[in-house]
Amino acid sequence: MKIQKLLWIILFNVFIIVCEIVFGFIANSFALIADALHNTGDVIAIIVTYIALKAGTKQASFQYTFGFLKAEMMAAFVNTMFLFMTMFYMIYISFSRLFNPEPIEPSYMIIVGLIAVLANGFSAYLLYHMGVSTCAEGSHHHNHNHGDANIKSAYLHMLSDALISFGVVIAGIFIYFFKIYSLDAALTIIFSLYIIKHAYPLLKDSFLSLMDANAHIISQQELSTLIQSEPHVLEFHDLHITNPSSKQHFISFHVVIDDILLTLQDIEGITARIKQKLNTHGFTHTIIQVDSKSKLQHQNHCTLKT
Repeated sequence: MKIQKLLWIILFNVFIIVCEIVFGFIANSFALIADALHNTGDVIAIIVTYIALKAGTKQASFQYTFGFLKAEMMAAFVNTMFLFMTMFYMIYISFSRLFNPEPIEPSYMIIVGLIAVLANGFSAYLLYHMGVSTCAEGSHHHNHNHGDANIKSAYLHMLSDALISFGVVIAGIFIYFFKIYSLDAALTIIFSLYIIKHAYPLLKDSFLSLMDANAHIISQQELSTLIQSEPHVLEFHDLHITNPSSKQHFISFHVVIDDILLTLQDIEGITARIKQKLNTHGFTHTIIQVDSKSKLQHQNHCTLKT
């Protein structure tokens, strides 16, 4: 049901975006087009949430042993890059129109802007109630649904869309009565800079995820203390940390155990305790290889074998 609601919200907002772009060109209003593109950026966020929820329902296979975890970040990176290029182009065009304003038909800005306010407000309403219902379900479980944060974030984005669309309406009213056509270009630049600022974290996070970079949810010192606080652990090496999605954090490493006699049950107890501690720090998948003292390397950082 949650996935179906997200799909309807996406389709509904795509229709509004198309209307804003079409009437933006008809009215010669870049502010209306910029509002449409801002809404596009937030629809992208909902699409990413949709992909994450949809991918989570797909089982891993022998070919795709990790499933489709990176589909979320791949979609986020491609879409955000497109949004960035569009915004920079909008700023470039708007600067020329700021000093050489062109006539604008404000009635379209007011009418379409009001429709966008209602559409974004209704979408925010649906997302808000989706978040509330999920929180109510999650209160009965220890592990909360990782999609909740994405839904709440999408709700805030849609709420901000409604406010920005309202800004377009106000600008349209001012242009209608006072003929201040440069206000449209100024509003476009402000919207574009706002979008770039808020889209940058997603661009950065998705790029780092695709590069298998460490998101630093734990410091090197904390990790070292956590692992070596276990008795019989001499060191750890061959460390690898990846974040295939916004809510998945993988870690793998080798631990060197001293040479005193330990049963398999003792060793499993050591690794189980380490995994439990790492889980409290946000790691969702942990692989630990146990080595004997002969593998001692006297280092506690990431080294890649060649």
